[in-house]
Amino acid sequence: MKNGVRLLVGVGLVALAGSCAGRNLPPEPDAYVAADAIGAERAADLAASPAATWLDDLNSAEMSTMAREALAGSPDLQIVEARYRAARWRARGAFGGNLLPNLSVGASGTRSEAPDVLDSDPNNDRLRTEFLTSSVVASWEIDLWGRLTAQTLAADSSADAARQDLNDARLSIAGQSSRAWVDLIEAQQLLALAQEDLQTRERALDLTQRRYDAGLISSLNLRTARSQVASARGFQAQAQDSLLVASRRLQEIMGRYPDGSLRAEGTLPELAPLAAAGAPGDLLERRPDVLASEHRMRAAGFRIHEARAAMLPRLTLRGTAGLTDDGPNPSINNIDDSANMITNLVAGITMPIFNGGALLSESRASVADRRAAAADYVRTSIAAWREVEGTISADQSLQIREEQFAIAANEAREAQALAEREYARGVATLFELIDAYTRRIDAERGLIAARAARVSNRISYHVALGGGARTGGIDEDREPTP
Repeated sequence: MKNGVRLLVGVGLVALAGSCAGRNLPPEPDAYVAADAIGAERAADLAASPAATWLDDLNSAEMSTMAREALAGSPDLQIVEARYRAARWRARGAFGGNLLPNLSVGASGTRSEAPDVLDSDPNNDRLRTEFLTSSVVASWEIDLWGRLTAQTLAADSSADAARQDLNDARLSIAGQSSRAWVDLIEAQQLLALAQEDLQTRERALDLTQRRYDAGLISSLNLRTARSQVASARGFQAQAQDSLLVASRRLQEIMGRYPDGSLRAEGTLPELAPLAAAGAPGDLLERRPDVLASEHRMRAAGFRIHEARAAMLPRLTLRGTAGLTDDGPNPSINNIDDSANMITNLVAGITMPIFNGGALLSESRASVADRRAAAADYVRTSIAAWREVEGTISADQSLQIREEQFAIAANEAREAQALAEREYARGVATLFELIDAYTRRIDAERGLIAARAARVSNRISYHVALGGGARTGGIDEDREPTP
């Protein structure tokens, strides 16, 4: 009866352990992929990340909405997020597997048959032997030199680097989607300009045709006007294709089907004066890619200690307990009989003597990896400073470019209107009218491109700061760098 109770308790414990293990299984892959299954925790994390908090600073509700949709639905971002989750789970496993004891239980049964050559009974010519065995094994490596701790800390630092990679990917997706929205507006404006240009050149062709029919001009003027209309139709077709390309690009970033039907309803925002970028050292604390490089450099340092400690002795404690029931009638009720179990406790020290130089080579390789990680950190930091400085200087030049193209476009519109009136009266030639058309179109295109480039550069400025001026704690009283 006592053995039966122990058996029931053991079965219950096994069932309970299996239930707990099942509840701790990770969610199905769809939970990581579906954009509508982000969950409250992930949505809150995303809303508070530097990738989203700077969007509203540009005062464009449509751009912010599309960027946040891209943050939720971008397949590229979901890949990086899944890799971060994998790295974090491996770091947790490294902690439990390295620093805590290992415990395992097992039970096995064996049955063997052999001919019984000593038994004269012909009906009993087989000799059967049955064994039921239970075992409990516990092992624990004492971390004498900090090797296991260094290994665990290296895994944790690698997971922290993956976390910063995720933040950097979010920041990059927000910037890409915002710039793609700007490109979409630019493409729409260029298409509208191409359509307007076609209409004006068609009006010029109609006027030229009437003057030719009246015998006032030669066929050279008529053919030139026709050529201008054909060229305008070609530019219009090119602008239509560019619009589809820009629309599909934004849809791709957002995780939508890229059918090219997406259109921007808003306009480019009016930009405020450029905020101060702060001290260069502050940037190193905000940029996710710099922080990721720093974590990888720290992980490489831990791996140096791990590799060196691997050449030192190891102390391992091992304990076993087991029972084998090989009686004439072995029963499963007896394999957990703790009173009759055989127990062993072993403490062992091992010291690597010869392994072909593998440990020494790994130690030297870890030092080289640490140097590479340090150099990568320096390279990433310099690139971050370059991006900020580049966007600051570009903003100043783009502002001048926008102002001058605005003046040029206004003068070109007035010149075109004057040329059209004079051509209608027969004072100006067709070539002067075409020149006025061309100058206005070039000025209008330059103005559209300059405005779009300045907004895109302002987006790049926020991204280069690691999430925008407002989230970076920048000194607002400081003047922009000249």
